[in-house]
Amino acid sequence: MDTIFDFLSASGGAILGALVAFMLNRKRNRQMASQLIVSRQALDKIKLENTELLKQIQDKENTILQLEMQILGNGDDAKTQKPKTQKKK
Repeated sequence: MDTIFDFLSASGGAILGALVAFMLNRKRNRQMASQLIVSRQALDKIKLENTELLKQIQDKENTILQLEMQILGNGDDAKTQKPKTQKKK
């Protein structure tokens, strides 16, 4: 009889401990999921900003390259060519 009582109390304690651990882990997992979503949104925002900055840098590099080509152009052609005006965005 004592063995059965010990077995039942150990099983009950293990089940109760598992339920408490599950509840605590579920709360922690929800918090981590929320933080992950916020972090992912921030990362996406930074990626978008980086893409825009890279596009601006590429546009400026193209402008500099065009100006260099005009400066280093073919003798008289470079002097007679009118510089292209760029449209403002």
